[in-house]
Amino acid sequence: MKDIVFWSLVQRIWGIKGNKILANLMGALRGADFWDISPIQLQRDLAYIPQQMASLFLTERKRVNIEYEYLKLNKHNVKIIGLNDSNYPKRLKNIFDPPPLLYVRGNFTETNLAIAVVGARKASAYGKKTALRLTEDLSKNGVQIISGLARGIDACSHQAALEGTGGTIAVLGSGVDIVYPRENLRLFNEIINSEKSAVISEFPLGTEPMKHYFPMRNRIISGLADGILVIEAREKSGSLITAEIGLEQGKDVFAVPGPIDNALYKGSHRLIKDGAKLIDNVEDIFEEFGQLSLFKGEPINSSDLDSAEKTIFAVLTSEPITIEQIIIKSKLPTQEVLRLLSILEIRGYIKQVIGRKYISLNWGD
Repeated sequence: MKDIVFWSLVQRIWGIKGNKILANLMGALRGADFWDISPIQLQRDLAYIPQQMASLFLTERKRVNIEYEYLKLNKHNVKIIGLNDSNYPKRLKNIFDPPPLLYVRGNFTETNLAIAVVGARKASAYGKKTALRLTEDLSKNGVQIISGLARGIDACSHQAALEGTGGTIAVLGSGVDIVYPRENLRLFNEIINSEKSAVISEFPLGTEPMKHYFPMRNRIISGLADGILVIEAREKSGSLITAEIGLEQGKDVFAVPGPIDNALYKGSHRLIKDGAKLIDNVEDIFEEFGQLSLFKGEPINSSDLDSAEKTIFAVLTSEPITIEQIIIKSKLPTQEVLRLLSILEIRGYIKQVIGRKYISLNWGD
């Protein structure tokens, strides 16, 4: 039996509140060895486990039918990825509290660019139309779409993503054997049967959706993505929470604007005021990540730059860097760097992106 299954059984006993201890154990022991540990060994070698949790484990493991649990995973074609596995998503591993276990149905791989798309459950017709257009355009350009399989914007985004080549990942606030909301059953099945898409969760099989699980799910949605696109978000909404978590994780946030008197856009407009990028097409997103293949124009000839301008220009690539990094790499005074950046941006050699970072637009060299 695969070792990871034993860790999933430990998680079933402790619940997700024990995830930090579970992550520590997974880095030190084999799952089968921990499952069979004696009470004396547990107390002697793993004294950092609270007594209540240790007692619960020793009692409950006797009641677990291991073969039945293993068959249940196989029945639903569930793969489990552990935090220390080589195929654990790298973006997610870098967040503050990555889940120790991911339960996966379908085909899950990381892509070069992933965008989380979130928004209102009770979305307007305009919001749904916008979500369909933007996510389909992103997916056709190979971008993986991350969302939460909720009603409204989430469902539209998953559906449109399936039309492209980037695939889509649906992150659940329940076990991957439970479809919520039930109306998305057809979409759920389309995702898990797609070559490039999957349904994932940090919650064990059989976990029912609970209100307090969804903010936890939101950190995974943002954690799997390079950026978060918000389409219709009220002033107090799960979408806004996802965007704020994304900002804490250092992700780029994009927002679609709407009528100033429409409550569905109060959260979106607040994000824009706080520094999120206002967008109306996918090129606005691509340029933030240096993916300039969509842009039209002639290759830039840098031979007409003076010596100082060439120094700055040579520092920049398609990877956004801060002014402080430019100053360090160029070894030029701060005021001179600021002056040169302004000149180069006006002349179309470079571009400022979110977070006061800069990229080169020299796609022809």
